[in-house]
Amino acid sequence: MDILFAASQGAGLAVACGLAAVLPLGVLAVAAILGWTPGALSFASESTFAIVAWVLGALEAAARAVLPMPIRVALSGLGGAAAFEITAGDKVPFMGLVIGAAIGAGTAWITTRMVDRAIAGGGTRWGVTAIVAVASIVVAALAIIPIVGFVLVIMALWFGLKSRKDEQTKYGGLRVLR
Repeated sequence: MDILFAASQGAGLAVACGLAAVLPLGVLAVAAILGWTPGALSFASESTFAIVAWVLGALEAAARAVLPMPIRVALSGLGGAAAFEITAGDKVPFMGLVIGAAIGAGTAWITTRMVDRAIAGGGTRWGVTAIVAVASIVVAALAIIPIVGFVLVIMALWFGLKSRKDEQTKYGGLRVLR
């Protein structure tokens, strides 16, 4: 049962890393300190890790406002790999790196397109970035709840399919006039 909980927490935190790559590691550190992560690696519950994760997370979340899309996706892939491995590495060694990277990068690809559309639609770059950073903390906190991480992965897939469908039908009613 601990393997299932650890994998769920790792998957959910990887989804949160798709929003902001490092902030979810701060939530992971707090959860590990409180003893809520059964499969976490031992250093996750150290206060030094928590402080570094929160500071780097705040800097990365702010920098996300100006980073190009490929770099945001790559950072989220790395963050997802780290989050999954640190969360479930004691129970699921090394597989978390691959799974977390795929979930983090995939979620980042979806959310980056949504964020860019929100900015293009009139949202301020810094305002949208702040909302996404807070959302990553909320999603990471939800991911700590056992089994909810799998639900978050399904929700990310649903948003990805929905945004793809929206893009395909955006100009569906227009005809080419010659």
